[in-house]
Amino acid sequence: MRLFEDFIPIPEELWSFETGAPLQRCAICDCDLLLQGTNYLIEKAFKGNEVIFEYAMCTKCCVLLSQELSVQSKKLIDHYFDEHGDLEQRRLSYLGQFGTNYSKWVDRCMVKGTPRSECGEFQVYAWCIDSDLVFTGMPYMLSGDCIDDLLGLLSEETLGVLSDFSDKVFGIDLPQGLLII
Repeated sequence: MRLFEDFIPIPEELWSFETGAPLQRCAICDCDLLLQGTNYLIEKAFKGNEVIFEYAMCTKCCVLLSQELSVQSKKLIDHYFDEHGDLEQRRLSYLGQFGTNYSKWVDRCMVKGTPRSECGEFQVYAWCIDSDLVFTGMPYMLSGDCIDDLLGLLSEETLGVLSDFSDKVFGIDLPQGLLII
């Protein structure tokens, strides 16, 4: 049984740049994301057309990571997104305008409205269930300027958590100017 009616097979842009196939394992717990009914987040960062990083994370691990962020950082991030858009309203509007055309959903920064073609750096976020991309408030794209705004809201505690996450997943400290989550 499907809870969402608006979904498509995961677009190739969200596949692994290393393997050329859909991301299959959670970056934290290594569970199989393509098992039926498995919910997960995909995040990819780009500089021009080059992938800077990518990962997929199951719902359970997303929740656990979120619980490690400082209360202050979570409040500031929530406030930032509340002021700059309503994901449910965006979903309804975009489904009406673009249907399930993935490229239209990630063509502009969700917050700043900057066209993707004008962004030197940007990050794409998508919610998936097994082998499908689900059109919730995601997918969306955030410009480098938006990411800089968000990074400015994070406490030292949260930056430390994200740096630890980056080290565990990628084997490197969080690159300056990139936001992981």
